[in-house]
Amino acid sequence: MTESEFQEFIITMGYRYHEKTKTAFNTFEGFHNIILFGEQEGRYTLRLSCGASGGDTAAVWEELKGFQNEHKESVARVNFKHRQITVEMKMTIASDIDKEELKALVHFMTVLCKSEKLVPLCRVCGRQRKTGVYVVGREMMPICDACVSRKRRLYEKRRDLFEKKQQNMAAGLLGAVFGAVLGALLNVLLYQIFPIRSVWSILIAVLTFAGFVVTGRRATKKSGVICTVIAMVFYALSEYAAMVWETAVFIEREGGGIAVSEAVGIINSGLADHTYLLALLTELAIGFVLIVLTGVGYFLKRKYTRPMKISKNLL
Repeated sequence: MTESEFQEFIITMGYRYHEKTKTAFNTFEGFHNIILFGEQEGRYTLRLSCGASGGDTAAVWEELKGFQNEHKESVARVNFKHRQITVEMKMTIASDIDKEELKALVHFMTVLCKSEKLVPLCRVCGRQRKTGVYVVGREMMPICDACVSRKRRLYEKRRDLFEKKQQNMAAGLLGAVFGAVLGALLNVLLYQIFPIRSVWSILIAVLTFAGFVVTGRRATKKSGVICTVIAMVFYALSEYAAMVWETAVFIEREGGGIAVSEAVGIINSGLADHTYLLALLTELAIGFVLIVLTGVGYFLKRKYTRPMKISKNLL
């Protein structure tokens, strides 16, 4: 089932769909059923913030396990902890089967909520209060008014601190170059002990990004691209230096003395060999890919350091 098919189908079941988070939600009797659509993960995930009535979770667990056993071909996992029921449904190739299983899941949760075995809770404080449905960052959750007010005050405070933190690009570049030089030196040294080549590019990337963040204070997409390029340049230089050093050490062992210039000549002449050159370029390409992936992780971390905005009540 595609996202558009899921959206059309879930609306016919009385749910509302939020495109930004790819989440459907429905409210009845104080409960908020939230269904996440994960096409890439191959899962539909239903979340219900609640607690067991009277604190006895045994009856709820029995109901959940019973549903899982009856739908073992489609249910990947059921869970009930941290004041939330989570049911993960496997997605199938045939959308009609998906629809029937989703219908069964929604019906089961509706019956469970009406059975008086559950009480609706705020996702944040865990108290039985009237809640609305809000998007916090990229996650949808039911929150009471008191928690929303507290989170919004915290958001405004963090936003002000974040916006006041000015980026120092010059200092950041110096820090990035310093980190890249340090990483390149470590790459040359470590290569003599563990000749794994491209893996050490991750170390250079991490030190480059860390150097920029420490001295430049605030991260941006532009700084991420610059740091990636710097890390690639110094990785390539360190690879060349590591090969020269290795060759010079080999010449010394053979009784030729330490001849760096001779080692450079041997490496340069070796680059004329297409097989040798292709192997070197392959190693460099793998290292560059690892640097880019490290940069992606840098961007993801940057997102989480931003204050998470809270939407208006979606109800």
